[in-house]
Amino acid sequence: MLDKGYLKGCLLLAAMLLITDVMTLASPSAHSLDSLLEQARSEVYAVPERPYIVQAEEGFRHWLFMDDRREAAQSMEIPGVEPVALSQPDIVVLIEKQDDRLGRGLYAARVQGSTPLLIQAPHQYYDLHTGTLASQLFLESDAMASAWNTMHRYHGDDSDLVHISDSYLHALSRAFADVYPGGRILQLHGFSSAKRKSRAGREAEAILSDGSRKPLESLSQLTRCLSQRLGIRAMLFPRDVRELGATTNTVGSNLRARGFDGFVHLELESELRKRLISDADARNSLIQCVTETSP
Repeated sequence: MLDKGYLKGCLLLAAMLLITDVMTLASPSAHSLDSLLEQARSEVYAVPERPYIVQAEEGFRHWLFMDDRREAAQSMEIPGVEPVALSQPDIVVLIEKQDDRLGRGLYAARVQGSTPLLIQAPHQYYDLHTGTLASQLFLESDAMASAWNTMHRYHGDDSDLVHISDSYLHALSRAFADVYPGGRILQLHGFSSAKRKSRAGREAEAILSDGSRKPLESLSQLTRCLSQRLGIRAMLFPRDVRELGATTNTVGSNLRARGFDGFVHLELESELRKRLISDADARNSLIQCVTETSP
C-alpha cells in the first residue's frame, strides 16, 4: 500500500507540471500601477517590425472587445508583452517582458465594463506630470483604458511615438477606434507659456485640438466646458490660437483617416499640470467635461 504522503507529493508534482505552460498573471498584491510605471522605463529602443504591430493591433482589439479583459489578456498574443494584475483588482496591465524591454509602452484597462475613454501620456518623461496625471485620471474615473510611453521621446530620431508612422500606441488607438467608434481618446501633453511664439499661446493655460484645421463642435464644447469648470483660459486650435495644434501628430492623423472623430489633443501649461495632480476636484471636472462632450 502506497504511503499517503507519497501520493500527495505525486499529485502536487503532477499539478505543477500541468500548469507549467499556462500564462498566469503576476500576484495582484505585488504591484501598483505607479510601481509598474517606474519599472517599465526602457533604456533601449527599437521600432517594432510591421508584422508585430499588426499582431499587436489584433491583440489589442480582442482585449478591448471582450467582456472580461483579464481573461482576454491571458489568451491573446502580443509580441514582447505580458499581462500583470494589480493591487487594484479591477485593472489589468500589459507590460513589456523584463528581458525584452524595447520601449513599446505600458497599457492598462479595466477588467469589465467602463466608459469608452482611452487616456494617453505619450511623452511622460518630457512633458512633466503628464504620466502621473494620466494614471490619476484613469484610476479615479471609469475610463476604459490608458497608455504610457516607456522610452524618452528624444532617445533617438524614431522614439517619439506620436511623430513616427507606426507603433504599439498607434495599434492600440486603431483597435480602440474600431471597437468603440463613438468613444474618445484623450492624449495629454504639456507646454511652457514662456516658450510660446504668439500672445495667444503665452496666455493660454490649455490648448485643445484634434490635429485638423476644422475641429468638430464637440471639441469647441469641451474647450468651453474646461474654461468654465476649471476657471482657466482654454483655447481651441486654430480658432483661438495658431500653435500646438497637433498637426504633425501621427496618432491623430491615423485616426482621422479611419473616420474616427473622438481624438482630443490636450496641451496643458505647467502650472495647470501641477494644479491638476494636486487637486482631485479639478481632475474630476476635467474627466466630466471630456465624457459629457463626446461627439
